[in-house]
Amino acid sequence: MTREEIEAFIKSEIAAVLNQQPEDIDEGLNFLKIGVSSVQALKIINRARKRLDIDISPVALFEYKTIADFAGYLSDCLNERVAE
Repeated sequence: MTREEIEAFIKSEIAAVLNQQPEDIDEGLNFLKIGVSSVQALKIINRARKRLDIDISPVALFEYKTIADFAGYLSDCLNERVAE
């Protein structure tokens, strides 16, 4: 999965939990400004874990504060797993 595909996946997950359209989500905004709560963040992380089949820290959405940053982190995790 490419970084762009990961970003689109994360946007669609956020849109789903916020009852919005993915195109209405700004990937450059902080998750808190978008309106993602800690409970919603855990749901998004769990879905990403299943979809990408990688271990993701429960606090990753708060360490990587934007969709773009989080997608980069997940892309790096996938690349590391492939390199092993």
